[in-house]
Amino acid sequence: SIALGFWDSRSNEPSVDTGLFVIENIDLVDRIRIHNGDELIDCQAYSGGFMINDQFPMDQNLLTVLAAVFQQIRVQRPLSGQEQQEERARLMESGSHVEVYDGDQLLLSFWAGGDSLKQNSYFATEEGDVYLVSLPGYASYLSGLFELPLWQWRSRTIFHNTWRSLESFSYQDFTQPQNDFQIKYQDPFFTVSGQQQLDSNRVMHYIQDLVSLNARSLVDTTHQGIPWLELSTVDIDPRKSQTLTIYGSQSQPTVLGKSGDQYFTFSVSSLAPLMRD
Repeated sequence: SIALGFWDSRSNEPSVDTGLFVIENIDLVDRIRIHNGDELIDCQAYSGGFMINDQFPMDQNLLTVLAAVFQQIRVQRPLSGQEQQEERARLMESGSHVEVYDGDQLLLSFWAGGDSLKQNSYFATEEGDVYLVSLPGYASYLSGLFELPLWQWRSRTIFHNTWRSLESFSYQDFTQPQNDFQIKYQDPFFTVSGQQQLDSNRVMHYIQDLVSLNARSLVDTTHQGIPWLELSTVDIDPRKSQTLTIYGSQSQPTVLGKSGDQYFTFSVSSLAPLMRD
């Protein structure tokens, strides 16, 4: 549409605004809503980053890619005629609807989709104008970012507590109950169940190891079995309170974990600093 570009008098053709979908000040963005079929991925800023659907922290790598998209996305060409009509219909039927906010102010909204086999990504404005878009240096199917299912947006870091916000941590070993213990904050510092003399440095290092724990991968699966370990935190911010249940055994190189409704894989070596012998 000429209204979304400017006129090139030298060629008598409308020139496209290549930065049509760019957000100039990315620091203003505090909410991104993606309607993908029946799923809503609602990414909203909070003190420690972004939360997904007010349930779990967002994967930092995906947040970085999103920021790059909104800062560097470029329009390659507008679609026209039958090509535009067909692609617009596909986007409206099966594309992802994206809204970007600064508080209550809508900064940008568009439809995303395309052809993953041809690596062609199309964005459509709310007015129905469709454009072939690309991200410089990004060779993959760009619109695929907005087609990810909800579970893939979750951070692979399980515990997002800090020693200032952590109220308690509990460790439960279903195979060796004598290893169970609890860390609890009692002003001015933490206490550890069964410990009369507390090593404060060891407690702080343990909390650091806890919040540094990262899953190897997210997996779309279900599992019913006897758990091995359960690690739980209670935080001042209820959104940061988490329970991680581990299935498997110490003899395995990789084990399965569940936090909320999501399953992860972990290397046993990554759990070693948290395990009580």
